[in-house]
Order: sequence, then structure tokens, then C-alpha cells
Amino acid sequence: NWKYRNKMTTILGIHLILLGIGSFLLVFKAFYFGGIYDTWAPGGGDVRKITNFTLSPSILFGYLLKSPFGGEGWIVSVDDLEDIIGGHVWLASICILGGIWHILTKPFAWARRALVWSGE
Repeated sequence: NWKYRNKMTTILGIHLILLGIGSFLLVFKAFYFGGIYDTWAPGGGDVRKITNFTLSPSILFGYLLKSPFGGEGWIVSVDDLEDIIGGHVWLASICILGGIWHILTKPFAWARRALVWSGE
């Protein structure tokens, strides 16, 4: 029954966990299973293993705080594979924690009133 609100949040939570697992799969591929293609490698690019990814929130979330206008390039300015993989570690963690939170909680009153509870 699509109108069962608690089931809808459980479905959302499961999807967030699956997205987090997918993000961690990229991290594991880069770190353990053969590496990934680095377009910035000398000589026009190469497949390499990531040995030390960036986990510093000031560096990673700093990309989001850049202006999207002008020459800085906003999130497109990421030019380091270690930053990309570190960002996926953060993304996976946030998705999995958010998925668990959505599975364990019920929708707040404002959400029950504001959202359309239909699978169509």
C-alpha cells in the first residue's frame, strides 16, 4: 500500500543505503581492486590505484563553497583523483547514515502534511 507513510520512509532509507553502497564500491575499486582511470596523470592519463584519499572536510566541502560564477569553476574545479575518491567516502557515509535514519524514524508532522504519499 503506497499510502502507508512509514513504509515510504523505509523505501527511501533503503534507496539511500543502496546509493551509499554504490559509492563505496567506487572507493573500493579505486583503493583495492585495480584502480581507476586518472585523466590528470602525466602522459595523457593512466589507470592507477589511489593510495591516500582526501578526507579533510575543509578541502572537500570547500569545493561546494566556491562561487559557481567566474573562473573558479565551482565543483567542476576538482582536479585531484584523491579528492574525488575522498568525496565519495563522505557521500557514501552520509547516504548510509541518512538511510538508517529514514528506516528508524517516522515522518515529521510537517512532512506528513506537505508531501504527497503516493507511488504514482
